[in-house]
Parts: sequence; structure tokens; C-alpha cells
Amino acid sequence: MNRRYIIILVSKGGLLCLILFLLMSSIAYSFPYKGLDIKIKGAVGEMYDDNIMSAIDKENKKEDFITNLTLGLGAKYEGKTHSLEFMGNLNHQIFTEHNNFDNTSGEFSLNLQSEFTEHEKISLKNVYTHTYEPIDFGETFGRTAGRYGSNRNIFNLNYMRDITKELSLNIRYANELNKFLREDLKDSSLNSIGFEVDYSPSPVTILLFSYKFIKREFKNGEDASTNTVSTGIRQYITPRLYFDGNVGADLITSYDNKEYTKPLIGISITDEIDKKTMASLSFTKQYKTSSYRESLFSSWRTTGILTRELLERLRCFFSGFYGEGEYVTLEITEKLWGANIEFTYDFMERLKGNFTYTHFDKDLTTATETTGYTKNTIFLGLTTEF
Repeated sequence: MNRRYIIILVSKGGLLCLILFLLMSSIAYSFPYKGLDIKIKGAVGEMYDDNIMSAIDKENKKEDFITNLTLGLGAKYEGKTHSLEFMGNLNHQIFTEHNNFDNTSGEFSLNLQSEFTEHEKISLKNVYTHTYEPIDFGETFGRTAGRYGSNRNIFNLNYMRDITKELSLNIRYANELNKFLREDLKDSSLNSIGFEVDYSPSPVTILLFSYKFIKREFKNGEDASTNTVSTGIRQYITPRLYFDGNVGADLITSYDNKEYTKPLIGISITDEIDKKTMASLSFTKQYKTSSYRESLFSSWRTTGILTRELLERLRCFFSGFYGEGEYVTLEITEKLWGANIEFTYDFMERLKGNFTYTHFDKDLTTATETTGYTKNTIFLGLTTEF
């Protein structure tokens, strides 16, 4: 943070604290209407970002204080065998110094659950997001650097049936649409269909087998397809400690019509240590298509999460991420590590305070140069929940 921003922060310190306490609260109302549970929410928050452009060079690096305004609406209907839920949020960002970056984003989701019989049900979920920055480390990894608008719509349809007490079947279809508000990035779509069979030989063991076909197409570009076959296990070591393992193979026809057979590995362990603490550690390795470039992305990543109730009203959430990847036909490699820590405090029954700090460091290597950038954000706010 340079001297100019330190002066702004100090000179407005008292006023800023008062505004943050009085104005950064959310107002939310929840009321029934003809069988619907309706929620309306409004929020104000303040954030500091030391690299708003995710710039890879110091000359273009810009920092700013950002006011976040949010208006949300939710509606939920629950019947005996059916439920329908809608959630939507509109977010507006106001930049203190660089107001040409002011923007409006949003996310909207629709979730339908229906039980035909005691052993047969279907679920449908559609999520649309309009953003200008990635929302987590997973989205940052493999993403083309910079601040730009993107629209993403993800549709999932699942059919689930219990064949026997120990055996169940899940048939899945998914569609993903990606549109980027940047000329050098092509829009893309993804379709996938597959199934998973789960078998429980004992109360502490679940075995699974799955197959999935995926096809990604770029607008005015090429397409790639993947056949994925995998098998896995969930093993409960204790009632609170369990292990998930998944191994398989991806049979890929790439954008240049080359054939690849690559392994996939997924491992995680989760421990609900006590009623106040939960920890998990995961590792994945896979070749897959990306929505940003017409090239396969070969990567591995590991993620650690820890949640802890420090006091009766104070909770802490920590996550760490490290990943390495390569766009195999473009000679672009990437390393990303990041950490996030969040504290939540319950001031009263429906009023919570939130403090979040996020840091990540990204290194990029091409055939001609090595670059990278770092980013730090700090957020402070209040919210209510109903």
C-alpha cells in the first residue's frame, strides 16, 4: 500500500470505522407468501485490493478501496415430494480512485428436487454467474490473467434410483456455457453425460464406478472430447474420519485430433475432529479441457481446509491452495499458491460480522519469458441471516 492510500485511510479512519459499522450491515426479511418462503436482502461492504487488474508488471499494478453493494432475493417452496428454490444476487462495485472499473455482477440459481417414489428421485439445478474476477482459487488456477467480464451458465440434471438397499444408480447430464467480454478469448460450451454406480458392502464402506463422456467446443474454433472411466471408495475409519479415493483414465481426442490416454487421481481425507473443528486435505491430478484456451490443461493441485469455532460466537475458516499446470500444446506453465482466512462473529441472533484476508501468488512461464503477479484483498462487513 503506497503513501497516498495510507494518507486516505488515516485521514478518514474515524469516519470509515463508523460507516463500516453502521452502513456495512445487511437488512434481510423472510416471510411466507402463498406457500412460498421469500427472503429479501441488502448489504454494503468495503474491500481493499492491492492489484485490481491482476497485472503481471509493476507499471500497470493498481490498488484501490472498493465499496460493494448487494441486493438479493430468494424464494423457496417445499411440498411433500417436491421442492423448488430460487436465489439471486445483484452486486455493484464502486471504486474510490479508478471509477472506470465500476461494475455490476450477479449470480442466480434455480434448484428443483422431486421424489417420484421412496427410492427414485430427480434433481435439476441451473446456476448463472456474471463476474469480473474469479471467486476462488480453483477458478483462478488456469485462468487467463486480467480483469474482464465473463458469463457462465451451468445446468445439471441428475436421476437417482436405489436398486437395492446396498446398490444405487445416478445418471447425470450437464451443460456449461462460457462467454467472455474480451476479444482474445473465444466463447465455449461443454456437454457431458454419464452415470455412477454406488455399492455399500458394509455401513463403513462405499464403492463406486463411473463413466462420463465430455465434449467441449469453441466458437469458430475446434473441439475436444473425453471418455472418463473411474473407480473409487469412501472408507469411514471412524464415524467422524473418512477417506475418499478415486482413480481412473481419461481417453482424450484433443483439438488437433491427437489421441491421449492419461491417468486421473483424486484423494481426500476429512476429519470432523470434534463438534467445533473440521479439517480436510485433498489432492487431484488430471488432464482436462479448459474454457479459456484450445489446449489440454495437465495439472495437479492440493487444497487444505480448516474450520474452528474459537468461541461461542466466533468462528474461523482457513483454506490453503497449491497447484501446478501446463497447457500442453501452447508451452504455457503455471504455478499458483494462495491462502484465505476468515473470521465470523455473531453480534446478535441475526447479525454477523465478517473479516476476510486473501492472498495468492501466480507464476506464468511461456516459451520466451517468465512472469507472474500477486494479489491481496481485505474485506470487512456485517450481515444478517434468516
